[in-house]
This record gives sequence, C-alpha cells and structure tokens, in this order.
Amino acid sequence: RHAAPNRKIAGTALMSDNERAIQLFTTALASAKGDERRAQILHQRSAAHARQGAWEASLRDAQQAVELRPDWAKARCRAGAAHYGLDQLDAAAAAYEEALRLCDSGDAELADGARAALNDVRAKQARLATDAQLSPHVLGFAQSKTAGAKLLAQGRYAEAEQEYEGALRAMRAALQELPAEASGGMRATMEALERGMREELAAAKKRAAGSE
Repeated sequence: RHAAPNRKIAGTALMSDNERAIQLFTTALASAKGDERRAQILHQRSAAHARQGAWEASLRDAQQAVELRPDWAKARCRAGAAHYGLDQLDAAAAAYEEALRLCDSGDAELADGARAALNDVRAKQARLATDAQLSPHVLGFAQSKTAGAKLLAQGRYAEAEQEYEGALRAMRAALQELPAEASGGMRATMEALERGMREELAAAKKRAAGSE
C-alpha cells in the first residue's frame, strides 16, 4: 500500500461529508509535491465524486491519476468505475483489464476486486446485446397484441386473429434468438407470454368462426 499524505488522511476521515472531503482533497492537491502524492489525492477525490454520483468529475480525477502513475492498478480501477457509472462499458472493461495486468502478485484483494468488476461489466454488455437482439421481436409482439385486442373489441375477429398470429410469430422468433446463457427468469417470462398468446389466438379463432 502507498503512504497517504496528511491532508488525504483528514479527507478520508470525513468521507460521510463528501463535499467537505472534496474541498480538503482540492486544498491538498494545490500544495502536493511529486507525482505519487498527487495521484493518491486525485484517486481519493475521484472516489468522493463517485460517492456523489458525479461520474464525469470522478473520471477526470481518475484519468489524471493514471497520467501521473500509469503503472498504478488502483487508479485504473477507479477509472473503470467512473466509466461504468457513465455507461462507457468498453472503456470500463479496458480499464479493469489493464488494472489486472498491473496488479502486484501480492495484492490479491485488488486483483479480485478488479476481476469481479470486469465480470460485472461483461455481464452488462451481454445483457445489453441480448436486449438489442430481442427488442425488434418484443416490440412487434406488443404492437400486434395491442392491435389484436383492439380489433377483437370491435368485433373484427378475422383481423384480430391475423394480428394475434403476428404476435405469436414475433414471440417465437424472440425465443429462438434468446441466448442459451440468458437468465431462466427471462426465458420463463417469454414462454408464459407465448402461452398466453396462443390462448388468445385460439379464442380469437373461435369467435371468428362463430361470426361466420
């Protein structure tokens, strides 16, 4: 671990008051000497900004810390957290990967934290990719189902049947494209929607036949 400057210690003691902590870090930074000391203060101020959800300010400080100490894994982790907070997932993954590369063999705790954070980033990237892949089908399902219900209420049974068939096709397509690693809850929900749509389609067909 790196030694902390006195003003940084004072700021750390007041982390429940982030505004005050940020002021103390800023004051300390103005008189700090040497890249290592300045990087430490910037890292701590970045963390204080992060606790406030001020991700852009947190990222600026983290990036400055990285510039001052490019080989400091902790600063890379702080940058990764700020990128994640800004939904800059590719940059977050790159920062955590670099942090893992730079981690000292004796700092297992930091390495474990960086690895867990990187896994979180990759999991979110996978979820977003799945959402983007399924979105057209889910939207088509919702639109056709709504249109079908409206037509059914108007007594236009044959047209409602067509819309319901379209909704069912959309949900089947979504299920076919659902990745194998997708959560069981998501699959179960979609399968339940498909079953419900089949029942509504059967009811629409029955009413259409009865209206002829």
